[in-house]
Amino acid sequence: MTNVSPSAAVQSCGHVVRNNRVSSGLIRLDLELQGPAALEAEFLPGQFAMFNLAGERAFVFGRPFSILESGSGKLALLYRVVGRGTKAMEQLRCGDEVTILGPLGQPFSKPADNIPVVLIGGGVGLPPVRAWLDKFGRSGDLGFFGARDGADVPWELLDESWHISVDQDKEVPSDRSAWQGLVTDLVAREIPDDDSRERLVLACGPIPLLKAAADLASSRKWKCQVSLEEHMGCGYGACKGCVVPVLDAQSTWRNATCCQEGPVFFAEAIDWTRYGVPANKPDFNIAD
Repeated sequence: MTNVSPSAAVQSCGHVVRNNRVSSGLIRLDLELQGPAALEAEFLPGQFAMFNLAGERAFVFGRPFSILESGSGKLALLYRVVGRGTKAMEQLRCGDEVTILGPLGQPFSKPADNIPVVLIGGGVGLPPVRAWLDKFGRSGDLGFFGARDGADVPWELLDESWHISVDQDKEVPSDRSAWQGLVTDLVAREIPDDDSRERLVLACGPIPLLKAAADLASSRKWKCQVSLEEHMGCGYGACKGCVVPVLDAQSTWRNATCCQEGPVFFAEAIDWTRYGVPANKPDFNIAD
């Protein structure tokens, strides 16, 4: 695995090019950014941007989003309406002005020779793993995506090379197929136990999916990196709204700021006994 040096973050203005549903619950937002700094900024798979409305409509805190696609001053995000902020985003129309701060955070590793990559995404966790496959993907790398049902799969974003799983086997298009069950079980089904090749797992999605991906990788003796979906308020580690319990070499834990030390972590560095437990989170919430 090869580490990468992220570009410096820049504040950019832009406008909406597209804001359309790509599944029953997922919406793709395409932006065109302005200025030379925006054209030069390179978003690496796993990094995120702080999105905000422009002018008087701006949120107090921006909203963090992983990058689905980027390049030449264009940026695509994927979101689900879950609160006040994303509801306001749903109302955006072509030409509406926005601001973007990014790239931020630590990205996934670049590919290493002879180590195939297994990409696992669920729901709004699709962008970083799809971006990695689009940028670095090779013939031996495998993409897996899990959704609630066929209606919630963004089929137009996933070509036939992707392996799809659904919780409920309904509303799957007649020209596509989906396996019913957990996406990590689908990975285990497609890569049998007797396959002894070294692999790297890159995963993003809800906490149960990340834990399952980490467990699967551990059982197969694969390395695993996870991109965490935390509610980052500032993007610079000042607000402490996105702390994650991590383990050091002596297996003692501390709180790491997801926006600076992550959002990508090696799975073995996460203290899974504490991560996602409400009592260990600060009294700070910008989820809406």
